[in-house]
Amino acid sequence: MQEILLNILYILVTTVIIPLITTIGVRTINKINGEIKNSRDAKTLGDATLVVTNAVKTVFQTYVESLKASGTFTPESQKEALQKAKSIALSQIKTDTQMFIQENFGDFDKWLENQVEATIYKLKNN
Repeated sequence: MQEILLNILYILVTTVIIPLITTIGVRTINKINGEIKNSRDAKTLGDATLVVTNAVKTVFQTYVESLKASGTFTPESQKEALQKAKSIALSQIKTDTQMFIQENFGDFDKWLENQVEATIYKLKNN
């Protein structure tokens, strides 16, 4: 009788408990890896957004303010300011970050232009 109970216990351990522990372990590892990846992705995107913000601030301070002060800020100079901000940001955003944005948000150039425009809007309205 005791031998039968040991066999049943052995079968339970090998067919239920060990696979259950393995499954829980795999899920835990996947969750931890997902959190690490999400943290890395958030940092990558945050760094890119900071670069765009700084580029917009630089162009505003060095280009836009002087044109506005002299009364020569036109729609053409507004387009030029946008291009200058995009150019500065593009020169500072790493290639792997550009690829990350391309893979997750689509066209990098569109993303960059949208970020520049959104940053200008935020700075004007704060």
